[in-house]
This record gives sequence, structure tokens and C-alpha cells, in this order.
Amino acid sequence: MDDADRAGIEQERLEKAFLAKRTMPPSRPSATECIECKIAIPEKRRQFVPGVQLCVECKTLSE
Repeated sequence: MDDADRAGIEQERLEKAFLAKRTMPPSRPSATECIECKIAIPEKRRQFVPGVQLCVECKTLSE
């Protein structure tokens, strides 16, 4: 097994983990406004990120 094989296996593992997380039900409903700055969270973000609590800007700052 070479580096390319190991990279492919790792990529597959990460994709499966990502998909598993995306299919899990959220622990809480999505907020309609950011819990940090109180700006409205767009509907598309709430649909794409179930259980979202932060707007994109605040999430970026928190990371």
C-alpha cells in the first residue's frame, strides 16, 4: 500500500464521517437569529446546517 492508497482510504473515511454527521438529527432546532450578534440567519443556512445557532460571520470568528 502506497501513500496514494492511504490517502484514498482516509478521504473515504472522512466522507463517511461527514455524511453520517449530516444525517443525524440536530440536537436542537435551528435559530432564526444568531445567538451572538442577533442578526437573522438566512433560511438557506438553516436548511443546510440543521441546528445552526450562529451566523456565518460569528461561526467564522469562533473557529
